[in-house]
Amino acid sequence: MIREPRISLPRQLLLLLLLVVSGQHALASTLQDALAGALARSQVETDITPGSASRWLSDTPSLTASYIDSQESRGTDEAELIFNLPIKSRGRRRLDKQLSSVATQFETDSNAYRRWVYSGYVRERAWATRLAQARLEAARDRLKMLGALAERSSLLAASGALPVYAGLIVERERLAAELELDARQADFERSRADFSALTGLPDIPRDLSEPTPAPTSLDYASHPALRRLERAREQEAALLALSAPDTASWNLAFVARDFDGPAFDEEQYGLQIEMPLNFLGTQTTANRSQRRSAQREYLLARDELWLELKKQWDMARVEANRLNHREGLLSRAVAVGERIEAHLLALRASTEIDGEILLQRLLDVTDTRSELAINAVLVGRNRARLRQAAGWTI
Repeated sequence: MIREPRISLPRQLLLLLLLVVSGQHALASTLQDALAGALARSQVETDITPGSASRWLSDTPSLTASYIDSQESRGTDEAELIFNLPIKSRGRRRLDKQLSSVATQFETDSNAYRRWVYSGYVRERAWATRLAQARLEAARDRLKMLGALAERSSLLAASGALPVYAGLIVERERLAAELELDARQADFERSRADFSALTGLPDIPRDLSEPTPAPTSLDYASHPALRRLERAREQEAALLALSAPDTASWNLAFVARDFDGPAFDEEQYGLQIEMPLNFLGTQTTANRSQRRSAQREYLLARDELWLELKKQWDMARVEANRLNHREGLLSRAVAVGERIEAHLLALRASTEIDGEILLQRLLDVTDTRSELAINAVLVGRNRARLRQAAGWTI
């Protein structure tokens, strides 16, 4: 039986509130609401909180018991009981404090990294839905225009003012536009379902813009992915330092002995202290090798992260320049197309222009308008990708 993940009461109330509000006022939601919903839906509560560490003990206390039975007639039987307490050295107590501080920072940076990752998921799915919506609207506009032309062509063909084949051409284009509309509708519904599965909201927010302007440079030092990597490295270095000889623990033992024999019967009690000579600076080959290997792996991971983030940033910048240039060209094309459209509509009642040419030119104008609208959505998605590459959360 598959168990549903437990959700703590505050998150459950937050998720319920998001679902109720989005169900009644879906268009009033924001990207912040979508991110909160995605984080709440993905959170699985597990009891991973460890118990508090001992301040003085470095390991579990142990008890050693021994009994020696003499085989001689006048021999002495011996019994010994030793209670061992591994005591943290000064260096180990210092590392424990460092580990506690690093663990807190690592948790903070991990949460920031998680928000950044889910910001990318929300941005991509929201803009994918908006792009599918823009293409759906373009298909609707094309079908609407072809529907009006098909109706007019049928009337002209019935009156003999237009050849029958011209009306059939328009009808063929209209049917093709209906098929395209069905495909775009399916794409839109699929994208919206993906967004809803991620965030719990039934639809994307009306406004997908973010209040801060798009970044102009990549601030690698403050990137959530790098900060998390550095904290993980600090934690690993502290853990490796704990196994170094210079942080070895002391051992305090309480000893009790009992001697039982014909000659004498004696009980002894005492203390035993094992103190490592840390000041000698002894190191082990294994520990030094582990430290060097961990440092190499960290530097390699940092370089790979930098190259990946730089690649994403450069690609987004190149795409931004291309889309801005394309927007200017499409704006000019739409302006020219609107002038052509006005002349075509004025001439379509006469015989000065062929019906097939009229159809193609009007389709070109409609498609250019749609491309301009779609390009505007691509520009918005590109700005969101720039924010994601720069490490900005929603």
